[in-house]
Amino acid sequence: MIKFSKIIKDIGFSFSFKRLKKALLLITLFTLIGLSIYFLNKYEDSEIGLKKLYEKEISGKIDIEDNSIIRIYKKDINEDNNLDFVFIMGKEKRSGTDTLNSTLEMYNEVTFVVIDGKTNDIIKYDTKTSFEPDVTLKIIEDENDRYFLISDYSGNIDLIKIKDNKVIDIIGNTTSKEFLGYTIDTIRDEGNPNILTVKLDNYGKDYLKEYKDVKSLDFTNSKLDLKKYRETYLRDKFSKFEFKDINNDGILELVTTQYILYSLDDSITTNKTIGKVEVYFNIKEDKLVYNKIEINI
Repeated sequence: MIKFSKIIKDIGFSFSFKRLKKALLLITLFTLIGLSIYFLNKYEDSEIGLKKLYEKEISGKIDIEDNSIIRIYKKDINEDNNLDFVFIMGKEKRSGTDTLNSTLEMYNEVTFVVIDGKTNDIIKYDTKTSFEPDVTLKIIEDENDRYFLISDYSGNIDLIKIKDNKVIDIIGNTTSKEFLGYTIDTIRDEGNPNILTVKLDNYGKDYLKEYKDVKSLDFTNSKLDLKKYRETYLRDKFSKFEFKDINNDGILELVTTQYILYSLDDSITTNKTIGKVEVYFNIKEDKLVYNKIEINI
């Protein structure tokens, strides 16, 4: 120990608790600064952070009036090497007049907006649709086109594309009415409680192929008690929309999903649905064209 103290003195270092406290204080301070910068950068790169940043950037370009920005992206969508703003906005419907003490129930009068990053020209399109709070805007691209999918989990949807600075409403070109799926009827097998028979009726929707087959689903291997499930209330509404390249040709198809049964057990928070009807649509001449249907567990 004496030799170690002598070595310390020989290199000119004198130890004191005061200096140690200062060193620890500086280390703590620099650590806090580093963490603050890290989390600030992480926040700015998050969806919420980017949304606030983009809202500030567009504030001088457009008057959103009494609308709220729901989803916003910054992306070059016209290939002119300038980033454009693409977003949806709508009027909030809340459970009360006090924003802080109320819940968001719906977005009404949802509008799709594009602000050209080079010219600041604005394209606005009124979807004429109200959406649930979980509404999303997705930009979908394949080898042929770029699509903008606006949808929520209760079946509300708008699918559009932009051509020559004009908005093309693909859902509107497909049907003049609400875009709905098959009406689902199920029959329980009294002899085998694990068997569920599914019947579908398109009720004259010309964008859906008439389905006359009867499909039996066997839930034996799933170890689920079908008595704990009921038919979904959304018997003819889609619950999910996604794009898939089903034949690996670089062209995407729209896949719509309807769930067949819904759990009666309120304690279950995940996997609330079982059984699904998936309808695949091609996009041809700016409208949806029926491709195929799959019914499975």
